[in-house]
Amino acid sequence: MQIIFELVIYNEAKNSFEQDKNTYQVELDKDEIESYRLYKNSDMKLYTWFRGTNSFITYMQEEVYPNSEDKTFAISDINGASFIRFYFFKITSGDSHYEYFKKLFNIYEETEWQDREDVGSEILEHLSVKQKELILELAS
Repeated sequence: MQIIFELVIYNEAKNSFEQDKNTYQVELDKDEIESYRLYKNSDMKLYTWFRGTNSFITYMQEEVYPNSEDKTFAISDINGASFIRFYFFKITSGDSHYEYFKKLFNIYEETEWQDREDVGSEILEHLSVKQKELILELAS
């Protein structure tokens, strides 16, 4: 079974992400296929599992960034499960992104009248921590 995935590159100096325009694919072994089927419906569990698989790590070190130290990146898509909103969320993002992050971070609006910018700012605070968890660094 092949997993198709995409990446974003992290620029530490600017504390920003840039989308990698390439699409990558890696072949899973038998045990990894079984695990994939368990985690594919849970975004964060899928991300955490995939980033730790031998197939992914080996592929990244040998094929995508060979002999590359200090390369920091994150996964933006795994077989159609998108994580791109984690890297490019803005106060002006769409309602679906607000709802996703409110649920993920357990953010409750005090009233219907609460300013969208207040909620967006709270989401951005949580995201700054979450992004650090999602960033990967290749070790040689």
